[in-house]
Amino acid sequence: MNLVTGATGLLGSHVLIELTKRKQPVRAAYRSPQKRAAVKLLFEFYFKEEADEKWAYIEWSYADLLDIDDLKKLVSGATNIYHCAALVSFFKADFEACIKHNRYVTADLVDLALHFGVSHFCHVSSTAAIGGKGNLIDENAKWEEGGQHSGYGVSKRMAEKEVWRGMEEGLSAVIVNPCVILGPAAPGSPSLQMLDTARDGLRFYTSGANAVVDARDVAWSMVELIAQKVKNQRFLIVGPHQSFKDLFSAFAEKLGGQAPRIPAPRFLTLLIAAFHELWCHISGKRAGLTIETARSSHEVLKYNHNKIEKQLSFECTPLQAIIDNMLAGQTFIEKNKKP
Repeated sequence: MNLVTGATGLLGSHVLIELTKRKQPVRAAYRSPQKRAAVKLLFEFYFKEEADEKWAYIEWSYADLLDIDDLKKLVSGATNIYHCAALVSFFKADFEACIKHNRYVTADLVDLALHFGVSHFCHVSSTAAIGGKGNLIDENAKWEEGGQHSGYGVSKRMAEKEVWRGMEEGLSAVIVNPCVILGPAAPGSPSLQMLDTARDGLRFYTSGANAVVDARDVAWSMVELIAQKVKNQRFLIVGPHQSFKDLFSAFAEKLGGQAPRIPAPRFLTLLIAAFHELWCHISGKRAGLTIETARSSHEVLKYNHNKIEKQLSFECTPLQAIIDNMLAGQTFIEKNKKP
């Protein structure tokens, strides 16, 4: 039995799709019935008339990952764990919450995996937990303590340390560090903010660049790493590198929106972000630009993905195919979701 945490999220739902495609039984942890219904639509989008057959491989289990008793029920009887659940927030006010959800939940899962004798543990980290800047960043890049890391990145770095600690205690585990993941997802997913922004149209663009990757590529790589019994390693999983200007222009072309054409100065981006984050802190809302995302939007980050390509003969999906799949899947979900 496979266990997938965060099963209604962008990546978790695609791990479900990859596992059920291989006819493997899955226990899927969830909290939102509405998002679970959206995942069912995602199955219909990918599997068409075989959706019900694939869906039958899933045992859905309602769980609060902060509740140790719920975690015990999830892990008991699991052979492999795909830990996709995480709190993704770049608001400084959410730092402690990120530590609680990302580090401590991972620590509990590692302890339970050791206790119940789980065969293999696949932990989803992030490129935010990888150090290094400038040149091609690889899995061995040095993490600089006290550097300008996001609170989210720090929490994922600490979660990784819990997994490495588990490996030292005998856990067979592998860590993946994906970049910005794109794909269709349940409404409300943080990953859809980029799509919403592109749909509304942009006049300004920042000077940064990053890599994006298809959710299907990350899910396939995770399942394949466990199938090959790879352990005690970490892998960057990244797709095409794009400037933010070119990325939003590619979305705008598909959506018929306005492509960005005016460069935004770094100081102005940070100033606007500071005021917006202050307003969000006062209002309690969590959406839009933050100081950390403003800073990263002006960084040019490039990653070396040779290790995963060599291990799995992995070839990433091209950008236009990523965008086409994301838009087609999202349109299908929005069109068929129940009010």
